[in-house]
Amino acid sequence: MSMALRAFRASLARRSVPLAWRPCRSFSTGMAANDASGSGDASDKQEPGSDKQEPRSFTPRELHQASVEAGGTIDKARQGAGAALALGGAGVLVWHHWAAVASFNCLGGGLIALGAALARPPQRPRKKQEARFKLTLLNNAERWKTDQQALRALVGEEVPQVLVKALQDEGKKEKQQLIEALQQRGKDLQESLKAGEAASSLQERLRPKTFVFDFQANMAGVVRPDAMKKQLEELRDIVTFILHCSSPHDQAVVRLASPGGAVADYGLGAAQLLRLRHQGLKLTACVDKVAASGGYMMACAADTVVATPFSLVGSIGVLTAMPNFSKVLKRNDIDFLQITSGKWKRTLDPLSEVTEEAKQKVQEDVRTVHDAFKGLVQEQRESLDVEQVATGEVFLGADAKSKGLVDRLATSDEVLEEFMKVSDVVEVSIATKKKGVRELLEGRMEAAEGAFVSFWRRISGGGVSLESQDPKL
Repeated sequence: MSMALRAFRASLARRSVPLAWRPCRSFSTGMAANDASGSGDASDKQEPGSDKQEPRSFTPRELHQASVEAGGTIDKARQGAGAALALGGAGVLVWHHWAAVASFNCLGGGLIALGAALARPPQRPRKKQEARFKLTLLNNAERWKTDQQALRALVGEEVPQVLVKALQDEGKKEKQQLIEALQQRGKDLQESLKAGEAASSLQERLRPKTFVFDFQANMAGVVRPDAMKKQLEELRDIVTFILHCSSPHDQAVVRLASPGGAVADYGLGAAQLLRLRHQGLKLTACVDKVAASGGYMMACAADTVVATPFSLVGSIGVLTAMPNFSKVLKRNDIDFLQITSGKWKRTLDPLSEVTEEAKQKVQEDVRTVHDAFKGLVQEQRESLDVEQVATGEVFLGADAKSKGLVDRLATSDEVLEEFMKVSDVVEVSIATKKKGVRELLEGRMEAAEGAFVSFWRRISGGGVSLESQDPKL
């Protein structure tokens, strides 16, 4: 029995926070940090001869990992103590199996039962249902861990002897700083709980998330209606999922690439993005290549628009176009009959003779859509001089920033790197499913049908469009 107790005490004495943190660029963040508007303070330089070092701050993710590892150590200690008790109980039974005193046998059986209960591993979760989304944690510490280990194995980790002790001291100091940060966080939590803040709200504030998703339209020129329909359905599902899983401390980033398209399609896309803002989530739109016409309509729905210097942005305009074959039909004595009810049920079409009244009506419809487009942009960007930029022109990202169409020049990767310092960055995409022969054949047929429908809409006049026809695209 005394051996079991000594083993139990030894396992508890070895409990500590197992931390092995590598030095990295330092940055500051608080418990409630949820804004990555800048790249942080840049200077870690020290005056020559100064031995003072600024205490290192830790990101919410680092603090969470440290607390999880500390909890894992406690679990291991508990399981080790349980195993020691079980072994001690078995030893008592074996040693005293011939004894007439039953108390030893009861003691041994009790120790085995207690040890088995303590050492029992946690139950495995039940089999999950098939996921609709693919979720990927983009924080660099997680993404590049395997590659960093491979790099160190390749180049070697030989350290000059003179630096060994200095590196050990730095590691101990950093570990101590992390322990102090965890202790300070615990005190802050206790004070917040005493002040009446809910535990669930504290948990959300400690672990803010940044949801990242893509809207990448077909850049080849011809967009199949079925493809656009599917893309809008996926956008709807992703936005709904984010709203269901987010807290007021979270935010979202959409990576946009689109030259525009049909009015109804991109109006719906912008409305889906506005759902995030209406629920209080901060939204950032990143344009690495193109966000023109309908693409910019979606981009301006965000709180912040970030573009690269040579991206193509703008094209706040509306167009409609179609060929007219009425003269060809007339020359070949072919009549085209079309019966409608309502004066403007049909204005212009490829086979009817063009009238000036019909042309004016279509021009009025185009102007109405353009005014609505400008109104949406003005509503989202109040300081913008819309009339100056709503000429249908496409601007380079640098020019777009000077005109107020864009808030900042940067790549989406830079933006995400900054958000990684204060939150867990989670990429949300639709999980791909394996397709059989039947699904592949049906997909080919649907693609052919969609291409034909799209082509016919183009030659017959597909209605008013928010698609940029700028030669730069």
